[in-house]
Amino acid sequence: MSLENLKQNASNGKLVLHLDHNAINDVIAACGTYYRALENLKQDAEDLSGYPLGFAEGHLSSGAQLAKAFQQKAAGTATSAAATFKSHMAEIEDMKSLFLAIRDSYQSAEANNANNFGPYDR
Repeated sequence: MSLENLKQNASNGKLVLHLDHNAINDVIAACGTYYRALENLKQDAEDLSGYPLGFAEGHLSSGAQLAKAFQQKAAGTATSAAATFKSHMAEIEDMKSLFLAIRDSYQSAEANNANNFGPYDR
């Protein structure tokens, strides 16, 4: 089952889980922490892509070519570190959306079940 299907099933109340409310909140918070770490790594990679690497790139064409190759591994191509971090960030956002949908569906089901039982003093 794809992540999109899991999110849709969670939103529709069709995903059955038993979970600790604090645990799901911890997982959601961890997604945010990991996202920010990836964001920082992506920024570092982008910063490195323009940093002079000391291969005499200013006066040797071979040094400039070598520096450019390494800089492009940091950022600037679809297979660069920055692009990889960005891709991982998108996956983390999808996972966080799934966990939020799970939590919201779980809380809604709990509230609905509690309302169906009625007051305790009957």
